[in-house]
Amino acid sequence: MKNKIFLISMCLLFVSNVKAQDIKATEVRVTEQFVPSVPEASKLNEQATFSDTIKVDKSQKYTVSEHSLKADYKTRPLKAAKVKTETISKLYNSKVFFGTGYRIGSKATIMHNSNRSKDLNYGVLLNHFSNKYKPEGFQAKNSKNTLHLYGKKINAKHILIANLDYDRRTALYWDKSSTFEEEKFSNNRFAYTKFTVSAISKENASNKMIRNVTFFVSDLNEMSENQIHLSADLEKEVNGLPINLEVELNDYLNYNNKDSKYESINVKSLHFSPSTSITKFGIDFDIGVELHYLSDNTPFEFFPQLKATKELVKDILLVYGGIRHSEQRHTIKSLSDENPYIHSYGTNQSIVVNNGFVQQLETIDTDELYLAMRNVLGKDEVFNGSIAYGNVRNFAYFDLLDNIPYNRFVVNYIEVWQLHANVNYDRKINNIISLSINADYYNWNEEVSHKPNLTFDISAPINLRDKIKVKPTFSYFGKRNSAVSQPDFKELPVQFHFNLGLQYNYSKILSAYLQFNNLNGSNKELWRNYQEIGFNGVFGLSYSF
Repeated sequence: MKNKIFLISMCLLFVSNVKAQDIKATEVRVTEQFVPSVPEASKLNEQATFSDTIKVDKSQKYTVSEHSLKADYKTRPLKAAKVKTETISKLYNSKVFFGTGYRIGSKATIMHNSNRSKDLNYGVLLNHFSNKYKPEGFQAKNSKNTLHLYGKKINAKHILIANLDYDRRTALYWDKSSTFEEEKFSNNRFAYTKFTVSAISKENASNKMIRNVTFFVSDLNEMSENQIHLSADLEKEVNGLPINLEVELNDYLNYNNKDSKYESINVKSLHFSPSTSITKFGIDFDIGVELHYLSDNTPFEFFPQLKATKELVKDILLVYGGIRHSEQRHTIKSLSDENPYIHSYGTNQSIVVNNGFVQQLETIDTDELYLAMRNVLGKDEVFNGSIAYGNVRNFAYFDLLDNIPYNRFVVNYIEVWQLHANVNYDRKINNIISLSINADYYNWNEEVSHKPNLTFDISAPINLRDKIKVKPTFSYFGKRNSAVSQPDFKELPVQFHFNLGLQYNYSKILSAYLQFNNLNGSNKELWRNYQEIGFNGVFGLSYSF
């Protein structure tokens, strides 16, 4: 209590006066407009970064010591794994087909092939076809029988191929009012045999020039016509350029049958064609020359060859063109394949010889400019087109010649300028239906017999799960002139043919086939005074084993 009284007393004794400070008011005048702004703030990284400078030493130090475990346990050695290839589908060695039908006498195919082999293959194929029909006032029959034997042997250095072909064709168009008592005197027969041997080299060594060699001999109607052929393809690289050389020798023999009444003919030919390939400006060039010699007083021929190829769009658009030369020897075989109703004097068959003569055989020579393209329009859709224009010497055509008692055809030759355009279009629309179109257009500066300006074929195969196959086909054969070199000129009309094929596969080994030809029933003249067969059909069965 005393302390409190003491403190209060001290405060009262030491009181002093405090004077307040006199601060005058300050006036602030703003002479410019004030624009407030907030500076951008840099955001700090919320994730921290670390830098580890510690290095791990992965080196190891060890020593090797030898020590035997001395155990009785023995490990079993592991066998190497075996990789099996995918199972190959079974192939049938043999197949037979037999059929018959309306206006079709018979149709047959027999085929046999060897089993799969890496070094030896062989097989045989036989085909038979015959028909019979009766145009007004005539009796018509045709037949074709073929045999093909082949064998291929593959060894370390070469591939050897041998073929034996037999082709027998008969054509009868008999006038019932004819004076012939037997049909055989009106029957044209062409029996052709050919034996071929080829050797193909598998060696790529630079000192091996010969790449393949081919040799064949042929016979038509027992020594009525023969051909001996030898050709080789040689390759060699010279100063970085690939040099290719084609050499071909032919000997054409006619009317050597001992019973022939006509003078024998022997014409030899030599074909020699060197070429090389270079690439310039992104274009592939094939450059060469053609040299051709004939022993029948034909002038020696020399013609350059040039082909330029450019792929404008890789795997899509390919364009090529240039100048080319080709030759083809007309033989009785080639003429009879095109027209089986030719005069066939001197060909060793039953024939009445009355003012007989032999067919003139020449070599056709073609020199032309050409341009072609291949365009892949889409998946499973391809277009091919080409156009060529040039000179054709010994252009062959047929004229009807009534050489009593035979009213048949004779071959004539003329020199023409020819324009040829070809179009081919293939498309797989889906897994069921496809479309194929092929057309050829020709134009000549001269009138020629039995040659149409326009032909085309359209087919649309239908495949129903490989069980049922349907193939409709439409063909067009343009109008032709006949007897151009004779006063009795005649125009042959256009021919339309609609065909339909049906195939039913009951199993992999058994199937049935039905074919209808010329459903529209066209009965026009195929050759002058020779009527086509008209509607015909065939039904057959095939068996594989």
